[in-house]
Amino acid sequence: MEPWFKAIVFPGFLFLLIVFLLIFYLERKILADVHLRTGPYYVGKWGLLQTTADVFKLLQKEFIIQRRANKLLYSLIPFVAFLMVTIIIAFIPFSKSSYVVSTSFDLLIVLAIVTSMPPIFFYAGWASKSKYSFIGGLRVVNQMISSEIPIWLSALAAAVFYGTLNHIEIVEKSSWLSFLVLLPAFFIFTVATLIVTDRPPFDIPEAEQEIVYGFLTEYGGFNYALLILSKLIELFGLYALAVTLFLGGFKGPFLPGIFWFLLKILVLYFFTFVLRASTPRIRMDQLLRFCWQILTPFALLNLIFIIFVKMLLS
Repeated sequence: MEPWFKAIVFPGFLFLLIVFLLIFYLERKILADVHLRTGPYYVGKWGLLQTTADVFKLLQKEFIIQRRANKLLYSLIPFVAFLMVTIIIAFIPFSKSSYVVSTSFDLLIVLAIVTSMPPIFFYAGWASKSKYSFIGGLRVVNQMISSEIPIWLSALAAAVFYGTLNHIEIVEKSSWLSFLVLLPAFFIFTVATLIVTDRPPFDIPEAEQEIVYGFLTEYGGFNYALLILSKLIELFGLYALAVTLFLGGFKGPFLPGIFWFLLKILVLYFFTFVLRASTPRIRMDQLLRFCWQILTPFALLNLIFIIFVKMLLS
């Protein structure tokens, strides 16, 4: 396939759009099922068009910028955030041939992009010139930096074990042995992913009961939709990276690789939705204590363990 086709259609923008419409629907339905509710029901068959209707509602809203806001940054940051997280997907191999870019430094580039996201979301809050948005931006920086260190350490453990930073080579070298050895790194990576993407019970920057709606407070319409979509793409990209590093990527018997890849991501999303429905939000001090005193030390010890195992196997 041509690079432009991959970037626009599959596994590019149109593919992501369809995936997120389905993920939104599944999240609402699973949350409703756990809470003994119905969920989307009226718009379309089984409520399938409810998310599409919500998107059109957001696109039709008036674009409002308050007078105190930094108009340039306020208008530009949602597009920058969306562009940055979309680049992550370009380096994910959904099958042997379904990827946009493949380099010798895939993992390093993806982690560098993830690390660049905290200042972008902070400036989204700062540019609004609202104290609630500013506090939400500070919470984003605190939370994302604290959880990015475990993400780096657990991903580095996989890179050390496989001896490469190329995603396709990592998938091809994966096996049941690699899955078992990297299982602690996988759990650390998954928990840190939920923290860095502000998913419940770690949705502290958007705690509406405490600070209205965090750094998103002053955003509405299309800009709000872009920022929310950026967070969702970041979660999808990190889950796709987790599948690539720890769960064998597109490997699987009989069926096409893309099926197994998406099925593994769907299992991770199901865990995320059930966790959101059943777990209350924790406080910021509890989160920071958990990241610095538990998650980061365990990630460092796990990296040392992987180095030791690699020395034994080599």
